[in-house]
Amino acid sequence: MLSVTIEKRRNHFILNTAFDIHNEIVVLFGPSGAGKTTILNCIAGLTHPDKGKISLGERTLYQNKQQKPVPIHKRRIGYLFQDYALFPHMSVEKNIRYGMKDPLLVEQLIDITRIRPLLHQYPQQISGGEKQRVALVRALATKPEALLLDEPFSALDEKTRADCQNELKRLHDYWKIPVILVTHDKQEADILGDRILHIKDGSLHSP
Repeated sequence: MLSVTIEKRRNHFILNTAFDIHNEIVVLFGPSGAGKTTILNCIAGLTHPDKGKISLGERTLYQNKQQKPVPIHKRRIGYLFQDYALFPHMSVEKNIRYGMKDPLLVEQLIDITRIRPLLHQYPQQISGGEKQRVALVRALATKPEALLLDEPFSALDEKTRADCQNELKRLHDYWKIPVILVTHDKQEADILGDRILHIKDGSLHSP
């Protein structure tokens, strides 16, 4: 279980939220600037809350000032950024194997996502949907205990987006870890979310 209780001051409001996520896809839904990406960054360790607690399973990743926050590379959290953040100078295969923990798992993921024909190409040579699949496999290749997705499908055309949404659901059925998906697309939230958390001005609201 991923448990998040955080408070962090932003420019125009104070982000103040608490929720628990089991082995499900939970959507953080709300307008731009509502605090969605800040929540992901706090969970990943890219930034730290002003106070609160973040835990994953039995491990505490952050707790007020009582202990040093767990470093990013030790959090066991996969993070798929909106722009995918693939290394342009590395082939698809090298991108995927960067930081991998289990070569057999990576081979399975390559086959599940049907990207084997792309392994020797470079990010600039493949389509947006293919980049999304590659980035997703790279995030899972580290054997994370939770996965964060920051509007990963927003730049894709309608058909490619639908294909990638189906891919995510299929991988989650296989992987079964807590997943947080950030989006401001209501249709996407309804398609992918086991639960939808509505956020506005840093606080969770009932739909």
